[in-house]
Amino acid sequence: MMTLLAMLMTILPVVSHADPVGNLALVISQQPLSEAGTGFAAPGRDPVILNTVSACDDCEFNLGVGGTYHSFESTGGTVIPLTVSWDRGRWEFGAFHFSEQTSSDNEEKVERLVARPYWGASLSRRFQLVERGPWRAIFGFGVSYRTEQDVLSATHWNFSSQFGLRFHSPQFPATLELSARHWSNGGVRTPNRGQDFTILTVRFDR
Repeated sequence: MMTLLAMLMTILPVVSHADPVGNLALVISQQPLSEAGTGFAAPGRDPVILNTVSACDDCEFNLGVGGTYHSFESTGGTVIPLTVSWDRGRWEFGAFHFSEQTSSDNEEKVERLVARPYWGASLSRRFQLVERGPWRAIFGFGVSYRTEQDVLSATHWNFSSQFGLRFHSPQFPATLELSARHWSNGGVRTPNRGQDFTILTVRFDR
């Protein structure tokens, strides 16, 4: 198929006009196959070339580890995150696994189970606040989903927020990001202690 296309590229001229009945004409580019594209031309107008572009050409995949806390005290949970960002880091989707969590933040001051192991996911719009050399401060807000309902949140769907510091330098072979995140339903339904966690993610640059 590729050989046949290459032959056609060498013998067919570039079509940049409409046919006699005024229909749109297919445009065939004579550029090399690695750069070739197709498009359509309206009557009396220059053709528009449509190049094939990857659906996730600028995606960044990050893997990391983190921990849970509440009121600045550890709740003993481990978080395994896998995140992907795109559109120059403006959007982020993440999948997270949380291990069992306990807390003594109660009237009896007794260590109690507050969350069983569960999976979660979030979609966030991220904004760059400050950039200083290799460091960037990032804020994000969006929605999240938890497979469990417990004292952390009585709802599966929640709001999500994050604040992070990102380190990227051409002299360093990886991009690092440390972020603190909070999921809660905003008090729509109680209980709603919220899921607080911090993660460190890494992406090895090509």
